[in-house]
Amino acid sequence: MAKRYEGQLLGYDDTEIFYQTWEPSETRGVIVVTHGMAEHSECYHEFAEEISNDGWMVVGWDLRGHGRSGGKRGYVADFSDYISDLEKTVSHILTEQSGGGQPLVLLGHSLGGLITTLFYLKNQTKEVKALCLSSPALGLAIKVPKFKDTLARLAADWMPTLTLYNEIKYSDLVRDEAKQKAYSHDPLRHDKISPAVFLGMLAGFDTAMQGAKSIQIPLLLQHSGDDRIVSPDAAKKFFEKVGSDQKKIIVYKDSLHEIFNDLDRTEAISDLREFLRRIK
Repeated sequence: MAKRYEGQLLGYDDTEIFYQTWEPSETRGVIVVTHGMAEHSECYHEFAEEISNDGWMVVGWDLRGHGRSGGKRGYVADFSDYISDLEKTVSHILTEQSGGGQPLVLLGHSLGGLITTLFYLKNQTKEVKALCLSSPALGLAIKVPKFKDTLARLAADWMPTLTLYNEIKYSDLVRDEAKQKAYSHDPLRHDKISPAVFLGMLAGFDTAMQGAKSIQIPLLLQHSGDDRIVSPDAAKKFFEKVGSDQKKIIVYKDSLHEIFNDLDRTEAISDLREFLRRIK
């Protein structure tokens, strides 16, 4: 069983960023997990335990405004704050968590998939040897009420700290009713989104599509086939544009958004582990 450690680092503006690690007895590489909207790194405990069995040290961090990190729930001043915090997290791992010299893999789910993609497009960090994207936010399937779209655009200027309900229903994340109930009782989850997150996400979709060709490292894109949160078609379009000749996309036909937590999780994790075995 992996040893668990918790810590805090300072984001780009000194906001406290919580992170935790799952460390196997012998480490062959490091995987940085960036979670999705309104969840947190602890949601990946079971996942991390399984991946660490293959010798990967798993590092999960909480986005600002999420989990045990600082900041107003669901709020960032600018979407790039997330990218800057991931830069700080990766730098911390490479310098203080003995990550240097071993392969570094970035894994992002949903909103975290977009953040991971934008981070790599901006930095092209040479230590990063592969990208793994789980139902990445590259387009929306969720229906955003027109008045909220309009309000977000207006509030971005005159009330940027406003947060609204993010429209995510737990029944759209997983089919397991016990997990849905557990989510609803999780005090570290929230249901908020701010104008900067919403508008930054929309802009990020375009940036990711435009930059996809420059991704030349191995990439695994795993997506839920019955996704009601993000668009599988947008993900497929992005995948087709990715420049790497070592890329693979797998769609789990009946899965809802959280493929590593839904009823097909065993297959999804097995596919990820197989991909990771080839990363050196």
